[in-house]
Amino acid sequence: MVKLTRTVVVPSIVLTKRKWEILKELESVYGELVKELVTYGFENDVKSFTGLKKCKYHELRRKHPQLPSHYVHVACQDASTRIRSFLKLKKKKLAKSDKPLVSKTSIWLDDHLWKPLGYTTIKVATHKGWITIELQPHKLYWKYVNGGWKLRTQPKLKLDRKQRRIYVYFTFEKEIEANGGNLTSSSR
Repeated sequence: MVKLTRTVVVPSIVLTKRKWEILKELESVYGELVKELVTYGFENDVKSFTGLKKCKYHELRRKHPQLPSHYVHVACQDASTRIRSFLKLKKKKLAKSDKPLVSKTSIWLDDHLWKPLGYTTIKVATHKGWITIELQPHKLYWKYVNGGWKLRTQPKLKLDRKQRRIYVYFTFEKEIEANGGNLTSSSR
């Protein structure tokens, strides 16, 4: 069995001013969390998600009590991924700086931070409560939804400041059998 994954980017409709402001604040706070965790992890040689969470979780929860706790969890995962990626690049002498830099952020979500409402709307937990976001699904999205692919539970959100909308990065997976170099869909 081989597990295939595909990422499909789905835009939202143009967001109301209130929802947009909430998501901008959330992105800002999430970005601060990731930057702090990357700096701490790199300077203290803490590369694992569990190590970062063990060292920084309670401090970050005290600093951001209004934020749902799982944002600290996913920020630790995000930071760990960035640190490891930077160290691999540094080992290959491909790193462009002396330490990992966080210039762009996507908000990582886990199954406690979002809920699908059917196939065209999602709910996202924020520091101001749950907000509903309507999506504009396209042909490729429907191809994976209707094609036997399973939706993973950790999408990412990216804000589009020019159009006041977000892009949701959904990851789909499917198990297929490898028969002597040929791949066929699994009936499971």
